[in-house]
Amino acid sequence: MEQSKDVTDFFVSLAREFLDECPLASLVCAYAGGSVGRGEADAYSDLDLHIFVEGGDDPSCENRLFRGHVVQLHVQSAPTDEEVYENPWAWRYVKEAKVLDPEDRFTSWMKVMCAYMDSPAGKAKMLAQAKAEVVAFHEEAQAALSEGFPYSAYLTAWAGWIGALQMRAFFQRHSLSDAGLYQLVQKAGRSDGMDGFFQEAYQSNQDVHDVLVLLADYRAHLRSKNEGIQFAFALAAENDWLVKRKVQRWQERNQLDMAGFLLFSEAIWLYHSVDSDKWLEEHWAELPSRIHVPLKKLGFFQADEQLLSDLRHASAEIIAEIG
Repeated sequence: MEQSKDVTDFFVSLAREFLDECPLASLVCAYAGGSVGRGEADAYSDLDLHIFVEGGDDPSCENRLFRGHVVQLHVQSAPTDEEVYENPWAWRYVKEAKVLDPEDRFTSWMKVMCAYMDSPAGKAKMLAQAKAEVVAFHEEAQAALSEGFPYSAYLTAWAGWIGALQMRAFFQRHSLSDAGLYQLVQKAGRSDGMDGFFQEAYQSNQDVHDVLVLLADYRAHLRSKNEGIQFAFALAAENDWLVKRKVQRWQERNQLDMAGFLLFSEAIWLYHSVDSDKWLEEHWAELPSRIHVPLKKLGFFQADEQLLSDLRHASAEIIAEIG
């Protein structure tokens, strides 16, 4: 495996070359996020390139092929100071950004914003906002169960619990990586059915391959049914290759359970990309049986009142520990 610094430097150079050769109108600032932003890139990483532009157009995401690499391009209006001060939790990812600032307009701005997030006032506001998100997930889970959607209730309560773990990762470990989050998941013993699930479900590379094929079929089906939707980024065929690359990292390290966690996350992303306004069961009902039947086996469980209570209390304990 190549050194992280060398691969990170490669992707930063690639990003600069992309910006030079594919200029974007009204560019204000660009930054690399994800593993490149954290300085942890390896041979299986991709380039998440975030662009701030002048103007008020809606955010957009697309995959661009550049010199044999897929650049995941995220374009949005340049934020104001007030936007970050008002909702710092939504901007936490700039803490792990490598700024590519052609005119040095935003380098100092990024430092000021990060300093605010590190300040007592900034931390307090971020903690309150993150806590409110977790509470909202658990309230939605209760509503799903009351309406007779136990799979949706489980998934939403699990999202609340994961949100609490993300708070721990950010405020205590100062990291937003998927691998770091999964380490926290592994350490948290629970009785909701997922404790040890990924270790048991992914015993061989064939298990991983079968789910990759399933997700590619799922993505292709959603793409055929949702042509032209506004946020179709998750449905792009290039994402099949990208998720395969990410999974290969964990196959090489013989951490198939981590591969399974990423595949489960991919399935959730696909669902939310097209049907976030529907309960999971309603979404599944519109899928062919060849897709929705095996999808249920990727880590989706049914909740009851006791399970929702357990996950709600587990989330509250994590938040209390953080402060």
